[in-house]
Amino acid sequence: MIDLAKTLFITDMDGTLLPADKKLNPADIAVIEEFRCKGGHFSVATGRSLQSASQYFNELKLDEPIILCNGGGVYDCREKRFVWQKFVDTSAYETVKKVFEHFPNAGGEINYSDGIKVPHMSEKEKYHLRISYGDNYCEVPYDKLSPDGWCKMLFAAEEDEIPLIAEYLQRLGNDKIEYVQSSKIFYEILPKDCTKGYALSVLKDKYSLDDWTVIACGDFDNDLEMIKEADIGFAPANAQECIKNAADHVTEADCSNGAIAEALNYVMNVL
Repeated sequence: MIDLAKTLFITDMDGTLLPADKKLNPADIAVIEEFRCKGGHFSVATGRSLQSASQYFNELKLDEPIILCNGGGVYDCREKRFVWQKFVDTSAYETVKKVFEHFPNAGGEINYSDGIKVPHMSEKEKYHLRISYGDNYCEVPYDKLSPDGWCKMLFAAEEDEIPLIAEYLQRLGNDKIEYVQSSKIFYEILPKDCTKGYALSVLKDKYSLDDWTVIACGDFDNDLEMIKEADIGFAPANAQECIKNAADHVTEADCSNGAIAEALNYVMNVL
């Protein structure tokens, strides 16, 4: 059996811990608490910003360092501060401007440390704002935005338009920024070389977890590097095939039916 006192279980949120209705499963919460009571350490690695993820902090009782913005920052929940953070290169400003000109129906938002700015609204963007921020955002014309201090940038568009945006960004060829698809309707721009996997390596280094067992769970493309970086990887039943193939274990349950509870029970009783 692994030593739970030196075990960190870190999970993606949307599509792994959170189902489509964005409400935490009571079964997952109960097993997370049991895992903690037995000495385990529980954390999250999410594409969400601090403003968006923080609505779940109390219910999850998070007191470990977490990964935010798809690997753009490591945030200490006890000290309530970023212990590591990287910002998007300012060259992204002109790149994003060209995308909006080419895809006028795409929505988008910029995540700054002090809030969310929305230069382009769309139905998919309205959906993302509703599930992530409520009313805590500002609509600002793009030419009024600062190119400095971007934690990340997110495009929200129709499912068939996202691959076209991704292809167009590749053609623009800005090698100072990173790209990742975080859902079927979201495509993101991140700081160069930032992934959840890289941020997990930073977290392990800063908190001296070299002799710990790190277990990661995720469902989508943006979780792949984290699954690879972890000692043990889990994927829920609803995960993309590339994630299932990279994971050591795939749960029978999906994110709507206690995938995290199943994974943690396996950790506590089998590993």
